[in-house]
Amino acid sequence: MGDSGAFHGVRVLDFTQGIAGPYAAMLLAEQGADAIKVEPPTGDRARGRPSFHVLNRSKRGIVLDLETAEGCARAQDLAASADVVLVDSPPDALRRWGIDYEAVSRRNPTAVYCDVPLYGSRGPSAVLPPDDDLLAAVSGVFGLQWSYREAPVYLVAPIASYATGMLAADAIAATLFDRARTGRGDYIEVSGLAGAFALQSTSYLVPLAAMDIVRLAGRGDPKGPFPTYRVYRAGDGEWFMLACLTPVFWTKLVVALDLVEWLADPRFEGAPVAMSVPEDRQEIADRLESLFATQPRRHWLDFFRENDIPAGPVLSREEFLLDPLVIHNRMKVEVNDPEVARTVQMGVPLTLSETPGVIRGPAPLLGQHNDEVLSERMAGATEGTAGVETVDGRAPLEGITVLDLGTIYAGPYAGMLMSDLGANVIKVEPRDGDPWRAFAFGFLGANRGKRGLAIDLKRDEGLKLFYDLVRKADVVCDNFRAGVLGRLKIDYATLSRINPRIVSCSITPYGSSGPMAGLPGFDPILQARSGLMRAQGGDSQEPVYYQIAVCDFVAALLAAFGVVGALNVRETTGRGQLVETSLASAAMAAQAAEFTRYEGRPPDPRGAPNLIGVSALRRAYQCADGWVFLAADEPSCVEALLGVAGDALRAIDAASLLASPAEGGVAARLETFFAGLSREEAVRRLSAKGVPCALCPTIVDLFEDEHLKANDLWWDTEHNIHGPVRQTGRIVKWGRRSMRLERPAPVLGQHSREVLLEMGIDASRVAELIRRRVVVTTDLPEIPIWRQITGEAI
Repeated sequence: MGDSGAFHGVRVLDFTQGIAGPYAAMLLAEQGADAIKVEPPTGDRARGRPSFHVLNRSKRGIVLDLETAEGCARAQDLAASADVVLVDSPPDALRRWGIDYEAVSRRNPTAVYCDVPLYGSRGPSAVLPPDDDLLAAVSGVFGLQWSYREAPVYLVAPIASYATGMLAADAIAATLFDRARTGRGDYIEVSGLAGAFALQSTSYLVPLAAMDIVRLAGRGDPKGPFPTYRVYRAGDGEWFMLACLTPVFWTKLVVALDLVEWLADPRFEGAPVAMSVPEDRQEIADRLESLFATQPRRHWLDFFRENDIPAGPVLSREEFLLDPLVIHNRMKVEVNDPEVARTVQMGVPLTLSETPGVIRGPAPLLGQHNDEVLSERMAGATEGTAGVETVDGRAPLEGITVLDLGTIYAGPYAGMLMSDLGANVIKVEPRDGDPWRAFAFGFLGANRGKRGLAIDLKRDEGLKLFYDLVRKADVVCDNFRAGVLGRLKIDYATLSRINPRIVSCSITPYGSSGPMAGLPGFDPILQARSGLMRAQGGDSQEPVYYQIAVCDFVAALLAAFGVVGALNVRETTGRGQLVETSLASAAMAAQAAEFTRYEGRPPDPRGAPNLIGVSALRRAYQCADGWVFLAADEPSCVEALLGVAGDALRAIDAASLLASPAEGGVAARLETFFAGLSREEAVRRLSAKGVPCALCPTIVDLFEDEHLKANDLWWDTEHNIHGPVRQTGRIVKWGRRSMRLERPAPVLGQHSREVLLEMGIDASRVAELIRRRVVVTTDLPEIPIWRQITGEAI
């Protein structure tokens, strides 16, 4: 299905169903891999849904009956010749079919074998049936979304499942890259929980000394967290997202609105994000709300654009598909699907300049390529470099040096992913630091594992120093808006002349060219513009701000995948290339199925600001000590549910139960039933009868949740300033290799001297650059700063 791409020559055998695994295989396929989708005779459980058509395109499809000896034998033979094997079935089934890791690796020691269990491989929820909503509940995604009441919120897009597929693609790509150096395959586990954690790296973080304060903090406003970073309604009733997140944009806003007195008001010191008094924040929000109600949305959007203030309209998905931004970026494509005819789908969400990805065809019909695939003479999997010893515990990107210029979330998190995968990541900041340092713990969640270097790139000596670092580096990544790199003289064209092997990765808000390329942009502007906020708001017409910075984190996951793909190509060509993605593309990648259009398409769930579920049998319920999520809306589950909660549901037949809305008489009866039970008791009773139900942790219990602990997803460390913290941990697990979790996020300039000397810069030059403040360095005291402040003994 093509003869080019970053993963050309890689064969992927995809046994997975649903969203996560198929997404990983599709990403690999559209960057050149030969992906073969293996389905049972009944087909992937997602057939008939929009997700199937987009997440299984670019693949060939076969049917194997793994309950027969012949089907198992064919699967085993295919796995023996594959480079990548993707699975998501229970371990006992994989062993029965002879395609568990031990069996595959005996015949094919170079295989990269990726297991994608939705709920992880350990803990009480591991045995739940595959269900994207249960994943969002178990992982805390529902429980941490903001609303107007103290309850979990059902999200209308399965973002945790999408992120799981992208994270799996990252892990597979990194392992393939390392296989070329070591000659060895490996086992990888990327769970759905890990995908959810990848989206929550900056909010799944807590200072251990202040755990109780975090639990009491309550929920944020579903319009947005700060008065200059939230949605507003204009005078014509239309909504827009204002996104002044940094002091620079706060100043531009108040000056443009002729509210300069706010800059001198001591109550607003620390604006826009670090104001500690809620009443002060509310005063700003109320004033802005009244002001914006005086003019129509078009007026305000023009005003913001003229004054370089980041903002954007709240649109529907249909409007976004017609947006000139989407058309220019080729993120709207038509694919002629053999099952549903003409479809509209998202395009390829990242670009590699020398080996661009392409859509290689529509999703296959059931068994469409059986004869073709099964008649092929399957060669052995691609051999790695012979004679290179594998070192157990190594991280796959060891030996790769990354210069990370990123700020806020998207760029820094891409760098953090590469650090977790083993790269030597150097966070390069201006002398006054990444503006997101003001957000303290949010900064820690996107910058773990890096060393800190502060340089003034606007001075000639600083720029020359950066060029010298580029000569020794493998990757440079950033998330500036279009045009900034050129003004700083660090664009790809310039850097590649200095080092032809350099891989440069840019995450822009709207793309590197086109009608909005030079505008400032932040995650929620693309949440708003792409239709995500409106879809979550539903019939209320009030848009809902996703607490997860979904566009930022998805862009980072895509960027890391693209970088590793480019490194893979460089092993053959010796040359680097430019990798690009954008928040706009990420917004579509995070709603891949929701943007898929065809005649007869089933409707998406309808949202609401306080949406607790989509029916009485698929929603969150409050128990005596917290929340659970019930997913019993299949006919096979109803009788079992009646066997447990029959008294509460007396005289209601199965058909009525299945048709009951999330708020109503049946739901009220079930609310009473659950209120009389503890969470553990409710789950125990229902699970014993085969009714899908799981704990739904909120901020109150997330960090101590037993299932999350059982899957080893937390990492405890100590930061020099902020003290002991708990944050996301080993979200990718290997058999031989390992994630590298070495250090918390750096203090500004913490490693400047160390890094420069290590990169071959002369010591006298380093000293002079520091003396002239071209380079900033911070020498940390022997006693950590947080211990000095608190007086805690060493």
